[in-house]
Amino acid sequence: MNQTINTNNVMDKYIAMLREAVPGFCREDMDTPLSESGIHSLDTVIIRDSLERHFGFEIADDDWYRFGTISESIAFMAARSLKEQQVYSLEKAGVLYRNKDIQMPQMANSGLSENWLLKEMGDIHWQLLSRGMEQKTSEFTDAQGNRLYAAFIRVNYAVSPLDQFTENDVLQMKGEIKRFGDFSYLSAIKGKSGDKHLKANMMTSFSARKAGDNKQIAKCASMNQRVNHIEMLRDTPEFYNQHRMLKKNMLTEVESNGYKFLLCGAVLAATVHTINPHYEINGVGLLYFAAYPIIADECTTEFMKKNLGIKNYDASYHTTHRDIFYFANCNSDETIRVELNTLEHLEGDRVKYATSLFRESDNKLMARVFTVKQKS
Repeated sequence: MNQTINTNNVMDKYIAMLREAVPGFCREDMDTPLSESGIHSLDTVIIRDSLERHFGFEIADDDWYRFGTISESIAFMAARSLKEQQVYSLEKAGVLYRNKDIQMPQMANSGLSENWLLKEMGDIHWQLLSRGMEQKTSEFTDAQGNRLYAAFIRVNYAVSPLDQFTENDVLQMKGEIKRFGDFSYLSAIKGKSGDKHLKANMMTSFSARKAGDNKQIAKCASMNQRVNHIEMLRDTPEFYNQHRMLKKNMLTEVESNGYKFLLCGAVLAATVHTINPHYEINGVGLLYFAAYPIIADECTTEFMKKNLGIKNYDASYHTTHRDIFYFANCNSDETIRVELNTLEHLEGDRVKYATSLFRESDNKLMARVFTVKQKS
């Protein structure tokens, strides 16, 4: 590696910084091979620590031990710092990049955890909101100071079968966000890991909870905004229109990522779900948006095992498509009735089905979930 620091002023700055950490450090030490410089091994550790604190990140051992001189290490870290600043500037403009190593915490059922994936995509959406409006998510309020929540109203994603993602894969994601009016925000997230892909759209609407009751959540009428850098859409997105029409029972079918799901009142099977507050209730006391499709799958899994005799359904069928329409939330002490409305076997060892979630206390429709799963 032949990267060196050529500008005297820049060099003097680093020399002065390192001299404070290691008295006696001089200009010649910058470009003298470490094996010949006479710098004590303990001083090398101190120099490394000083550089990491200066640049704001740790450097991997494999990178550090490749450097022949202190100058090379500084050049490497300065270049990485500049790249991160450039990425940050893109993030502030409404684009966010994120790379995630798939390790055990990101896995479930011998593949990528769908629950983790939903939460990770949700976090990208919320971070884009936060950056675009220059507020922490906990600071979103209406004009009267009441807390507002960026509640998901629809989440749609197509992904390679989740069991194809394996430990130590790297999932590279890019998120972009735009807005419709002052309260509705639509993000597009794309991801890849080798030949595996991810494409998602997520939409939130700012809402307020009345009297701490999750049954009384309504779209906000005003919002306290200092700035908003997020681009405004000129036309109403079809993604939003479909949600509005489905909520008003104006659709007979839903078209989603090339699939058609028939809307009907049939009930092939039904189950009752008891909420686990330690896992399914989020940090502000609402049913987590990521829990809805997992709860919906319970009914389908039971139907597949009992009625169709597919005992290993969970282990052999993995999600490739979801379209989740959210309409309501519930309190943590309630139960949810899940209905399996339609189920169809497709070519290529795939199953397509539609499910509905209801609050048992008042029979309120909470969500419709449209799913395609692929057999391993």
